[in-house]
Amino acid sequence: MKKLLLVVILALPLGACGTLQNVWNIVTGASVTPNQAYIAANAFDAVEVTATNYLKLPACGSAGASSLCRTQAAVNTIVPAIRSGRVARNNLEAAVTGANGAPVSASLYTALTAQTSTLQTIITQYGISSQ
Repeated sequence: MKKLLLVVILALPLGACGTLQNVWNIVTGASVTPNQAYIAANAFDAVEVTATNYLKLPACGSAGASSLCRTQAAVNTIVPAIRSGRVARNNLEAAVTGANGAPVSASLYTALTAQTSTLQTIITQYGISSQ
């Protein structure tokens, strides 16, 4: 209760800068700032590049495939993760654009960071390198 009172007291002078609801949402984690959203989008983009480059390798066992090749098992997990991540990233970026600098829903942020984590796990699981 003391923390809530402190938040309200500290938020009152911010009336000209934003609404009490926006401050409350940021404090409680119900929303994220545009900067946090863009950082999450950039993190996904970086992991997506590695995964996409892996998909460009020749299939293992195909003519001309060297020790650098892609397995079907990895492809089967990477493709849906990339697609879901792109949807999550696009939804988050659209929300940020539409909010005109105001905080956006943390659920959009969480959806994107979950997909980023999924791709990172797949990359580790299959020993995929960004080189």
